Amino acid sequence: MTDRTAKRFSLPAFIVLATVLILNALIYMPFLSDDALISMRYSARLADGHGLTWTHGSAVEGYSNLLWVLLTTGGMSAGLDGVTTVRLLGILSLICFVFCVLFTYRKSITREYMIVLLFAVLSAPLGVWAVGGLEQPLVAALLALSIPLIWRVIGKREAGLSLYLTASIPLALLCITRPDGAIFTFVAVLVLLFSGNGRRSFLLAVFPILIVLAQLGFRLGYYGDYVPNTARIKMRPSVHYSIGGIKYLIRGVFVLFPLSIFSFFATFKAVRKRHIRTLLPAAMAFSWMMYLVFIGGDIFPAYRHFVPLVVLFTWICIEELPEIRRTFRSVALLAVILLLFVALQYSDSRNRDAREELWEWDGQVTALVLKEAFAEQQPLLAVTAAGSLPYWSELPSLDMLGLNDHYLARNQGNGAERGLLGHNVCNPDYVLERQPDIVSFNVAGVPSGLAVAESLLTSSDFQRLYSRVTVRGTEPYTSHGVLWFNRESPLTGISVNADSLVIPAYFFNRYKHTVMFNHHGVPGIAVSSDRPAGIALADMPLGAQWISGEHSGSLSVQLQNSGDSLTVELTTDQAQPVFVSEVVLVLDQ
Repeated sequence: MTDRTAKRFSLPAFIVLATVLILNALIYMPFLSDDALISMRYSARLADGHGLTWTHGSAVEGYSNLLWVLLTTGGMSAGLDGVTTVRLLGILSLICFVFCVLFTYRKSITREYMIVLLFAVLSAPLGVWAVGGLEQPLVAALLALSIPLIWRVIGKREAGLSLYLTASIPLALLCITRPDGAIFTFVAVLVLLFSGNGRRSFLLAVFPILIVLAQLGFRLGYYGDYVPNTARIKMRPSVHYSIGGIKYLIRGVFVLFPLSIFSFFATFKAVRKRHIRTLLPAAMAFSWMMYLVFIGGDIFPAYRHFVPLVVLFTWICIEELPEIRRTFRSVALLAVILLLFVALQYSDSRNRDAREELWEWDGQVTALVLKEAFAEQQPLLAVTAAGSLPYWSELPSLDMLGLNDHYLARNQGNGAERGLLGHNVCNPDYVLERQPDIVSFNVAGVPSGLAVAESLLTSSDFQRLYSRVTVRGTEPYTSHGVLWFNRESPLTGISVNADSLVIPAYFFNRYKHTVMFNHHGVPGIAVSSDRPAGIALADMPLGAQWISGEHSGSLSVQLQNSGDSLTVELTTDQAQPVFVSEVVLVLDQ
């Protein structure tokens, strides 16, 4: 690029920036947020005719991104899979942001403009969330659309109604992309009032108000609630969470240095000179940062809630570029700073988390095993991570953290008030009352530190009812997961009949090497000469004598009675594994 004024939109600049954005996003593949899979489950069920629901039964609004869910539903209905849909939406939304900036400044694009945009497209928040599956890229695109439209009416008392209503459309869409999108409408109206637009400034809020009221009416009619379930679970203002929000904000600002510092410097200059155009994105950025402090920040990788700030910082820096140019006179110096910025993006631990977080895909492997094995029985699956396993298994599910559960959102139990934001619901009694057939505390099976997991795992009732089962899947790659199966479940448990006992083989978990897997769609285990399997059954009927059960081939079933308990051992002299789906023990009358 040269410093000469361009006369039309620069297609080469757009192609370069879009390519850099995509390459930056590819670095963080295959990251996909578990919460994205929650939204995708709503989309999939809507596309399949089950309504805007997460599972069967009472409908709850466990999403906070209605427009994103609807757009994802459209992609799925058109034949795309969910992951492809959300990634296409994410990348296209951020490319839309780049296009809006380039189109707005099409008559004055210089090398400095390009460098500022490179800061944006090379930032980790944009790279990660372009493929992360949540709605932040759509927020970025709508913000990028709204700002130049609002600029058209700033300070223009004679601006027509159509200009105000046009500018309010992306603001309205922001309100149903995220409920907190209303913050941007509120700030925009205040800036217009400050700029001298008078009472006509409130015209900017016409469509946002209408669409918020329409969503409220839908929520009341469809879910029977004034607020979404997400608000009941995640909105817990406190000093503790605000301190966490301040730390989150400071760290995110540091990681985005110098884009963030350039923006603060440019805002200071704009305030002194009353540059209303700059004050619009600056006021939006300030309000958003205060909101982040209020809600306690965020737990997701790569500063998810900084995606809107990257967009706003970009507008601020480009609008005040003459001031930045006077401070940083050398384009070479800006280029060196850009290289340092890129290094910081890839070295920050929160950004690295996105490259290293793969457990959602391990969850897909386990979920596909469950889908194949239990599609007919449709057992109830209880989870703490409400995305991966429920989405890919398509089984009826119970969200033990309450985000997608009507009762738990209103009866959150004794979760630690200072626990992980949105993850401190703890009502083990309710979970046990629901009698889930299968329980997952996290994909790896290791106690996750969540209050509800710790409470259940130490509960005598849970220990009496549930057996730990290691599950191996091979699609799309080989991975192991750990689940807890209800021994008394009529769908997946042990069947006690008048003269027999039918034990699904996956309950033979006495040895660590025993894993459940599917063989032609049937769940079971493998037994070989060096890998026996066993189970210890307590609380057997007094006086009952169980004898060797039904088996095939060279499999041997050995039983040992000891008081009211029975130990069953499966062995074989064959080196080749013998597949076992169940063991039937017959009562000796």
